Amino acid sequence: MRVSKAEFLDPERALQTMVLCNDLEGPVDIAIWEHARQTMNSDPQQMVDQSKRLEEELFTSETKYMITAITGNMFQGQGYNFLKGAPEIVMGMCKIAPEEKARFLALVDQWAGEGLRMIGLACRPLGKLDDYSGYTWVGLVGMEDPVREGVVEAIRVAQTAGIQVKMITGDYRLTAEHIARSTGLMQSGDQSLEGPEVAALSAEQLQERVRTTSVFARIRPQDKLRIIKALQANGEITSMIGDGVNDAPALQRANIGVVVGSATDVAKETADLILLDNNFSTIVAAIEEGRVIFQNIRKVVAYTLSNSFAEVLTIFISMILGWPAPLIVAQILWIHLICDGPSDIVLGFEPKEHAIMDEKPKSLKEPILNHLGLSLIGVISISSAAAVLFLFHHLYSAHGNAVEGRSIVFASLAVNSMVYIFAYRSMRLPLFRMHKLSANMPLVWAVLAGLAMAVLPFLIPGLRDLLGLVQLTVWEWLEVAGIALGLLAVVEVGKWISNKMHANE
Repeated sequence: MRVSKAEFLDPERALQTMVLCNDLEGPVDIAIWEHARQTMNSDPQQMVDQSKRLEEELFTSETKYMITAITGNMFQGQGYNFLKGAPEIVMGMCKIAPEEKARFLALVDQWAGEGLRMIGLACRPLGKLDDYSGYTWVGLVGMEDPVREGVVEAIRVAQTAGIQVKMITGDYRLTAEHIARSTGLMQSGDQSLEGPEVAALSAEQLQERVRTTSVFARIRPQDKLRIIKALQANGEITSMIGDGVNDAPALQRANIGVVVGSATDVAKETADLILLDNNFSTIVAAIEEGRVIFQNIRKVVAYTLSNSFAEVLTIFISMILGWPAPLIVAQILWIHLICDGPSDIVLGFEPKEHAIMDEKPKSLKEPILNHLGLSLIGVISISSAAAVLFLFHHLYSAHGNAVEGRSIVFASLAVNSMVYIFAYRSMRLPLFRMHKLSANMPLVWAVLAGLAMAVLPFLIPGLRDLLGLVQLTVWEWLEVAGIALGLLAVVEVGKWISNKMHANE
């Protein structure tokens, strides 16, 4: 932040106010201190060292001004009260000619329309701090607060993702509106409200107005809490970003309280998250990462349950039909821990899908398993179970030995899951539109390792005996591969049908 414009009636007193009514706390104080340094062409600290602060009334969000009582040799034995704050508040404490007042009010509107933040300056001979009258208006400074790089793009991404971004500020209304328009936060049809207007609204009226209001200016701390409550009453999930002690009630009430790294200790203790880099873009990036994580959890759960229910269904139907068990415990453990285990894990690290931030926010009641996931579990379980039961019955009938049937069932279930896992890389997109396989190389290596572990027991006699297997013929391995590719096609068709039926998921 820096001072870009200034209009003084009394330059000497204006500079004194900028330096002696200043605690160097926050960007506003620092900006006007630096402007005083450049104007005086000397170090303002020298002025501070030659004066004595008797008492002060600090700036607060409610009062929007600061007053100091100063004496010192530089004033030749006379002291002054220096006042700085919101122009309309400061001007209300001043004796000022009507024509000068009109000129400066017009200047306030003009500078606010340019997006400048303004501070009014005034002083008077030393008196009681709680006497808020008799000041002399000495000038106005306008500060430019440039928008951080990346914020405009972050707001656009958030809006595309169905996230409403609203500004709650103590700034002048025209200043806030200019900043909101320049960042894309305020669009056609959006409104703005000032603190006194918010205070005059009932809870029901505010609840209705917040729907179309994107900028709240000259807001008091208690109004922030009311705005949060109104949004929540409309069924919105709210995230409040703040930094001060006065923000604590609103931060606590919001579903997610976020504070910047430079926030007060009280605000940090109240908040859920601390934004260490003070960058709004980081919040949008975190939302995107959250969507990726949620989406990957869905993939892993649907994939894992597809494998498990296929085996459960295979064993259950065999029991009903009075057949021998098509799998033994050791074979089941080998499939799930050795073959599928690594791939289950690395599927959860699939990179983000294209246009994930084009989706609208999901309900808090959104289940992990949606219609698509449930459909795929059903389709895979039934198709896989039907295929391996057919093979089991065929070999068991032909050889009169359950071990023959178990061997091909084991091979088929182990290989199937290693093939159709690639269809689960995206629950929305077909195979040919997904990321390249190189985007998740750990998955490729996990699948290759899983296929090797499915074949290895048939090649090592001791391991083959331990798992209760016999060697398969080339033709039987071709049958296993054909079923795996067929299930891959089944998953793709199931995804296409389910996405057509449930396009909004």
